[in-house]
Amino acid sequence: MKPSKEQIDKIETTLIAAHRRQEDIQFPPDWRRQVMKDIQGRATGAQPEVKIAAKAPRRILSWAAAGLAVVAGWLILANLDRQDPWITLKPDMAALEPRAAFWLEAGDADSGLRRVKVTVIQREVEIEVVSRNLEPHGGVWGTQGEAIKKVDLPLDLDAKSLGLREGKATLVITAHDLSWRNGFQGRVTTLKKEIVIYYQESP
Repeated sequence: MKPSKEQIDKIETTLIAAHRRQEDIQFPPDWRRQVMKDIQGRATGAQPEVKIAAKAPRRILSWAAAGLAVVAGWLILANLDRQDPWITLKPDMAALEPRAAFWLEAGDADSGLRRVKVTVIQREVEIEVVSRNLEPHGGVWGTQGEAIKKVDLPLDLDAKSLGLREGKATLVITAHDLSWRNGFQGRVTTLKKEIVIYYQESP
């Protein structure tokens, strides 16, 4: 219902009559327009502008959160990797003289290699033979173009210089890839080879 001028005049007369003297009450210059606007808003059921404006930041935050979730999901899925690294060791020898030569190959078809490590374990003592860091600049954020997919390493096993004794030992080769699995440490492949070291007696 639209308010009439007569209704506004009646409101003004009532308010003035509530005071002892007319000069004690003062109305703002635009009080008539404001009262009419409020009455019209209530009659039509219009919502205050403040509430409508307050909804806008919430929508923007919701869209931003959804966008971040999509980006984070894509990054995680793209870097989880689907295949383990692979390792080959040639030749396949079990008995070793004081010095033996091998050819080590390792690779990863998806994210690329992060690290290759070779150790020998004898009598619960672990001795490092080779440790090669292959991680590109930027770590897990490095581009796929920089990743190393395959390495060929000559492996020279000198039992005496490593302090190995005659008898059984275990050659352990591990390869880590650049995927985000295992707490950003990557997938791991381990190759273990049981060997026997012996020293030839001098004639």
